[in-house]
Amino acid sequence: MGEQSIDARRARLWFWGLFAMAVALRVFAFNPYSAHHPDETIQYLEQAHRIVFGYGVVPWEFRYFIRSWLIPLLLVPSMQLGEWIDPGGTLYLILPRAMLAAFNLAPVWAAWVIGRRQSLQHAIVAMAVIALWVECVLFSVQVLSESLAVSCFLVAAALLHSKARMPAIVAAGALMALAGLMRFQFGPAIAVYAVLIAGKDLRLWKGLIAGGIPVVLGGAAIDLAMGLFPYQWVLTNFRMNILEGRMREIGGVSHWHYAQAIMIYWKAALLPIAFFVALAWREHKALIIAALVNIAVHQLIGHKEYRYLWLSIEILLLVAAMGSVNLLRETIAGRRLAEPGGLGATAVLIALWGAGSLALATTETYRLGWRASGDPGRLGAAALRDPRVCGLAVPRQEYTLFGYALLHRNKPVFLLGQEAEGALDDPGKAAKGFNAAMTWVSDAPPPPPFVRVGCRGGVRDRICLYRRSGGCEIDQDNRKLLFQETLLRLDM
Repeated sequence: MGEQSIDARRARLWFWGLFAMAVALRVFAFNPYSAHHPDETIQYLEQAHRIVFGYGVVPWEFRYFIRSWLIPLLLVPSMQLGEWIDPGGTLYLILPRAMLAAFNLAPVWAAWVIGRRQSLQHAIVAMAVIALWVECVLFSVQVLSESLAVSCFLVAAALLHSKARMPAIVAAGALMALAGLMRFQFGPAIAVYAVLIAGKDLRLWKGLIAGGIPVVLGGAAIDLAMGLFPYQWVLTNFRMNILEGRMREIGGVSHWHYAQAIMIYWKAALLPIAFFVALAWREHKALIIAALVNIAVHQLIGHKEYRYLWLSIEILLLVAAMGSVNLLRETIAGRRLAEPGGLGATAVLIALWGAGSLALATTETYRLGWRASGDPGRLGAAALRDPRVCGLAVPRQEYTLFGYALLHRNKPVFLLGQEAEGALDDPGKAAKGFNAAMTWVSDAPPPPPFVRVGCRGGVRDRICLYRRSGGCEIDQDNRKLLFQETLLRLDM
């Protein structure tokens, strides 16, 4: 009884210590204006902002109805609450992003539960890797359907096993369905995992179906409430992106894209991670197969982005963490130190994983290239808060950095590209519509009477704000350059 009490106390200390570390790292990485991908701002936050505040822009994905309204609707309550608490401030943006970041802590807990089925040591190392690995931290603080779907799936994987009680099985079914609803492209991998775990066990299937049906019906109800047929967006997405080839037009069609991306992001860590995964095949083959199925499905799609593989990446990191424990236990020292009361080797193993994560985090790949800093949006928001500013022009090429969800003022915003009438360095008659303009530091500035007032940003996104005196006038010369009109005119 005494030894069991000591083990339980030690487990609690490890769990809460690692959980605190996970929270601290995510607080450090949190940036309410940042974006790993434009979807975060223009498709999710912007659409929630439209509902709460009544203004914003509608990108082509929502004009053609190829997206579910689930994620924007999830953001609405916390965005509204933030505005009530801090009217006109930034809490409307911070609160929904913090809510999702908190939800995305779920894989940290799930890693502990999945690892605990093998041993306390497996649980500790698995939880530590998901808590501290650079990608796990960064993905968890972004507003991405991939992050939310993976959080749902890994919690489901933690709940679902042959001896699970019925409430846990039902919850797993609901979470798997929710993961598929958030990112339907993960559906095949989720289905394969369910089949491999449930097999011929009718009890598991009954629970999974009982949990999944309400979520599926809830998704259909959301579609109906937003004026769509149930799951019309899935069919339209497939038709436009796959059959009509819109995703191929966007780019990223190389068959080697994912292999190259993994080498770029994992660098020298790729080989040991792959080796650790192989060592854990016997205990976690269902997870590994699900990860491989997800890679195969996305390999068939013309447009490829690294984030599409996040389900596979986080699964493989989780499994690799437990594989590293298997390797440790194969050594003489590892067997000795793995005995109850001797967890020194566990701390060393976690330190090695942490060193690998830190080494990657300090590279340009993550430090500069993984996500946009959000400084252009901050500068634009500061400009529109000035009561003297009645209109703002921004670069069209990076328009998602300037959505109303970030600028948060219902004032005219113009997207200027390279047109003869409407370039930032020569706006012509269009300049009547705005008295503030933003240009990248590497581009030519707007002509006089615009005067630079300040710049903001890092090496890759430094942008400057220019102002002129006088008011703004929207007319036939500049109306077509307004944010929403530009999206409609160029089918963006």
